[in-house]
Amino acid sequence: MIQNINGYKMIFYLENILRDYCADISENGSLKPEIFKVSIENANSISINENMNFREKLNFSHLGDLISILKSKDFNQLKKNNLQTINPSLLIKHRNDIMHSRSISSSDLIKIETECTATVKALLDSNYELRWHKFRLEEIDEFKIPILHMVYPLGKNFDHLIGRQNELKKLKYELGANIPRSITGQGGLGKTALILQLVEDFLYDPNCPFENIYFMSFKNSAFENGKINRFEKSINNHSDLILRLANFMSIETENIEFKDIEIKVWDNFFAQNSLLILDNLETEIVKSNLNEFTNIAEKFIMSFNSKSRLIITSRFGLGDREAKTPLHKFEINDTKGLLKSYIGEDTFNEKKFKEHDLEWIQNYTNGNPGLILAFGNFINSTQKPFSDIRVEFDSQYTEESKVLHNQHDEFINFCFENTIDSMHTNSQKFLSMLCYICLETNLREISEEFLTYLKDEIGLKSLGEEFLRSQIFSNIGFLQPLPNSDKFIVNELLMVYLDRNPSEDIFSVYQVKNLPWKEQLDELINFINEMQFEDELYIDNLLSELYLSKHRKTSDKKYLIKSYFCQPTLQKLINIYKGLDAKDLVKRLNLMEKTKGDLINSKFKKEQEKIASICISALQTIYNEIVQKKTNKIFQKDLIQYFKQIESYIPLVKNKEIPLRDKKILCKLLNNLRVFDLVEKWTLDEPELIDERFFMLIKRLSKSSKPEEIISQCEDILKQYPVEISMKNQGQFKLYKAKHLYKENPANALTLLENFSIYFISGNLASTNLYLESLLISLECHINLGSEIEKIISIEERFIKLFNSQEVKEKIFSRNRDIFDEKHQKLKKRIQLLV
Repeated sequence: MIQNINGYKMIFYLENILRDYCADISENGSLKPEIFKVSIENANSISINENMNFREKLNFSHLGDLISILKSKDFNQLKKNNLQTINPSLLIKHRNDIMHSRSISSSDLIKIETECTATVKALLDSNYELRWHKFRLEEIDEFKIPILHMVYPLGKNFDHLIGRQNELKKLKYELGANIPRSITGQGGLGKTALILQLVEDFLYDPNCPFENIYFMSFKNSAFENGKINRFEKSINNHSDLILRLANFMSIETENIEFKDIEIKVWDNFFAQNSLLILDNLETEIVKSNLNEFTNIAEKFIMSFNSKSRLIITSRFGLGDREAKTPLHKFEINDTKGLLKSYIGEDTFNEKKFKEHDLEWIQNYTNGNPGLILAFGNFINSTQKPFSDIRVEFDSQYTEESKVLHNQHDEFINFCFENTIDSMHTNSQKFLSMLCYICLETNLREISEEFLTYLKDEIGLKSLGEEFLRSQIFSNIGFLQPLPNSDKFIVNELLMVYLDRNPSEDIFSVYQVKNLPWKEQLDELINFINEMQFEDELYIDNLLSELYLSKHRKTSDKKYLIKSYFCQPTLQKLINIYKGLDAKDLVKRLNLMEKTKGDLINSKFKKEQEKIASICISALQTIYNEIVQKKTNKIFQKDLIQYFKQIESYIPLVKNKEIPLRDKKILCKLLNNLRVFDLVEKWTLDEPELIDERFFMLIKRLSKSSKPEEIISQCEDILKQYPVEISMKNQGQFKLYKAKHLYKENPANALTLLENFSIYFISGNLASTNLYLESLLISLECHINLGSEIEKIISIEERFIKLFNSQEVKEKIFSRNRDIFDEKHQKLKKRIQLLV
């Protein structure tokens, strides 16, 4: 074992010497950036550190890369070396052997030391030679490298990970937390490949994030050369796992109870910085032992201070004990990149793949890396032009087409075995119904809302919400979430698998015919197909039409609102707002959030005006209900906030560009709410709103510290617009002006209030209030002027008759009645003294 470790230590140390050498030369000379371009791009794509210096970026370049750089013509022009005489293949081979946990023999150890020494000597730099000799003679025992303990039936069969750099970087970042990570997805997506690359990066990371890495595989099959290769698992269960770990840790197991062994294993594991990888765990995620593995995950969650971590790869996660990172299919560029890397660039160019060829390959492989590699094997095995193979594929008459079809069928079985079996029966039923719908309608995109529709409107909720969560179907790779969306792409390979009725233990599409929801599902399918016949179908407009159909059948407003949420349009919003009463409408102003883009688009001006009109009318309606004591749940101050909300959503309102009729309603409302600053802005330089502006000035007059200025403005308006000012507003102005004058000049006040009865409209609350107030002011003016008693009594009688009328008792607020009564009682005492 010492020989084994020392051999790897020397290779590790040599790599660091070469990195330091490159960094030193780069600092002391002017190297062309192209020399290290690939190394830097590789580092930037993999590392989670965004502020690396040049030397740190070289940590992501391995032995072969470094020697190739140092041998290059560009490098040698700057700094001569003798590396052209060095063949690094032996060192590179042993460097890669660590991924296979292979031991190093005594003879190989001597060769490694010889080759490493020759490589350092070829640098032609005595400082590095001295450093190497000091390491070999004095420092090697203390030099720490991470130890990989591996139980895995297959080795790493690729040089560079392709197409998963973002997932690799994300996984490294997430390992900063002690939550176990679970890499999920169907077979062939590269879960194990991703982890093998992660392990390699950790093994050669100079910062040595983990002292021990335990790679424990539950794998029982592999897809190779177009066929499923089955073999006996190296680890069969939880007990096997613990005993294998104990063996790696040199823990005595003979004649010791299993529970005591397990305690020692975990104590030893958490005592160091260790990484445990449980690969292909789906073969063990069954009811009989799921609890044992969730308990393992719980140990990591509870180890707050430990730097040890757990990663699981599985076609289906443990449950809620770990954070899941689902892998998804490759896009066409990654498919092309993987195929080119696998078959070689020369072969790829010889085949002269056209764009439509690559699209066909993407469709055939469904972007699955496992099938892409199998397809690469097929390409290497045939000399026939690919254009002929592509045309022949549908016929299945040629040997090549049969191979491709058989390979595809085998791969589908490989992808999903040990996957759906792990799901609850009700989840399998829901999945089969989803597949049935998608197969019969060619629907390839669904959303969370579509799943909700099936649960609520078809009645599938009775299967149990906990079995129907989208996360369950994302974990197994049926649903591929679209970024920043509630939508998913469905996995066509899995639909094909379930449509074949693969096993009696799995609920398949064929069995949907026996379910009680079959008739409703067929109605839904017919509805979808009819829509597809008329227009291109998207999931949002499908759902919108489904809910509209429900609304037409039931007249239930909730379906109209759901339709709007699925496909929001201004016309739908208008229909919703028209169907709501005023109080419900103002509580749903936030519905406009869904159509923000259309509310600022000038081509929808008519719809914007209609929505603004409906909203403003609703505010006025609520105000009337408040005044008439028909509601006590909304207050006048609330209406101001609702209006500000409308302004924020509808730029047309904020910019004061709504139709005149709505402007008048709004200004009237704002005046009643005493938001005079807003009224002033709305009516400024608007002759058509002069009556509303006049009313605003009157309202301000009652509490102004400078009444003369307002009176002067009102009189100017009356001179300029005598016809435009309403009789009611003219009357109110006279009253307020009289209130301002009556104590100092009662005669002038009486002149203003002469014949004030013409402004009184029976049944109108506002005019009744004004008329009652005018009678009291007139009464006080006559008393102050010492008018005839008969005149005074006549005015008092008119006041008493109106004040005691049924109309006033029913409509005028009790507070106003009390104010009028209090003033009258004071005047009555003065009248009694006159009599």
